[in-house]
This record gives sequence, C-alpha cells and structure tokens, in this order.
Amino acid sequence: DAFGDAYEYLISNYASNAGKSGGEFFTPQTVSRLLARIVVDGKTKINKVYDPTCGSGSLLLQMRKFEGVEIEDGYFGQEINMTNYNLARMNMFLHNVNYADFSIKRGDTLLNPQHTDEKPFDAIVSNPPYSIKWIGDGDPTLINDERFAPAGKLAPKSYADFAFIMHSLSYLSSKGRAAIVCFPGIFYRKGAERIIRKYLVDNNFVDCVIQLPDNLFFGTSIATCILVLAKNKTENKVLFIDATKEFKKETNNNILEETNIENIMGEFRSRADKEYFSRYVETKE
Repeated sequence: DAFGDAYEYLISNYASNAGKSGGEFFTPQTVSRLLARIVVDGKTKINKVYDPTCGSGSLLLQMRKFEGVEIEDGYFGQEINMTNYNLARMNMFLHNVNYADFSIKRGDTLLNPQHTDEKPFDAIVSNPPYSIKWIGDGDPTLINDERFAPAGKLAPKSYADFAFIMHSLSYLSSKGRAAIVCFPGIFYRKGAERIIRKYLVDNNFVDCVIQLPDNLFFGTSIATCILVLAKNKTENKVLFIDATKEFKKETNNNILEETNIENIMGEFRSRADKEYFSRYVETKE
C-alpha cells in the first residue's frame, strides 16, 4: 500500500491548498479514522462498506486499516463529480483493492442511486455536501421514494442534508451503523427538517451526536457534527458528546490525534454522563 499512502498524502496536500473546493472531495484522515472506528466498534465482521458521496474514496479506504474486522463483500461508493469519481477508482487500485472487491459508480445519489441491488450495508461512512440545493418537492414523485417516504416530508429545496441522511438510513442493515458528518444547522432548523428529525428520534434511529472541534476540514472553519444512526438500539436514549476540545492545533487546520479519538470512542462505548463532555439522554417517557 506504499503507493496508495503516497497518493493519499498528495491528495490531502492538494485538498489543503485547494481552498473551498478542497473539502468537496477529501475528508481529513483523522476524521475518517474516527468515522471508521465508530462503525466497526464492537464488530469482528461486516458484510460491506458504503459511502453514498465518496469523493476520492478516503473514507472507504480508512475501513481497510482495522485488524480483526473482516469485510466480507467489499467497498461501495457513489460520486457525482467526474474528477472525484476517477480519483476514487485510482485510489482503490493504488491501495491494492481488487477490482472485484469494489464498486465505485458515478451519478446523483439522491436522484439516481446506483447501489440499490447491493444494499443493505452493515457500515456506512459519509461526509455529504453541506446544505446544497436539490429538487426536493419540485419533483412530487420523490415523496413516494422508499428512502424518503417514511419521514412523510422531503428535505427542503435549499438544504439537501436530510435527503442524504434518509438515503443512508434506507441503505443501512438492521444490525449496521452509519456515521455521517453533518452541518450543525440540521439539528435546529425548523419546517420539514424538524419533522424529519422528529421521525428519526421517535423511531429510535439516532444513536449518538458528536460535536467536533472547528477548523478540521479543508475550505471551512465550521465546527461540524457526526450523526450516528443505528436500527438495532436496545434503549430509547441518545448519546451526546461534546468533543470541541479534543484536537491538536496545526498550522492550517486542527487535527484529531489518536488520544482525542480514543477519548471520544471511550465515551461512545461507556455511555455515561460525564461533566462537560457527554450526556446520555432519554428520548421517550
């Protein structure tokens, strides 16, 4: 994997210098590692990994780096941008992923999903574009789509965030876990987003919300969150982790060190209330 690691290094350097567009195709490795750790935690085997907005494939490839976790049927991703799609496929080859073990498809994930026959997935990792526009209820047939219908509302035209979230939920297996990087606005905006949010909580799909430090991503200083979804929760509770202080400052961006990731994962497992760090909150009486 030496070529692959060198390629990943070049891509990360390019992304860090590409301004606003840098974040469109590359998730920093330290954030990728945290997402991967979340979806494999406590598991020795998963059927396959999926990223519906895979960019250069860095999130999918991070899943290969865990000892003792068997990925049975490979890596699946979709990407709308032609350059990023080609980067992802090249990235797979350079990391010695056999052609038969991955499927990277090009297309609009929301309007033309390419992996309907391969779902469900035990592990989904994703950093979808933040608050982009989409057709939404401009196409009235979309409310009948099996991905969006259960919530009873489509994500608004101005903010596609919950469309990506509902897509991932639909593709998640009954024993799987999805870790999705989200713009903070999805947690407090009203209207259709509030209705979809309520659907997710009322049906006990929200496992954990992790507030990340700011300035982790290329091209934006916004402090993002990780939304963790699961379909096999045993308690009607949501874990909230404030990880805003868990970072190391570097010249251009903050990074998550291994100790920061360990602190977050320790709390993710223990599910204990910890002052100034975490709360495990009941969602139903």
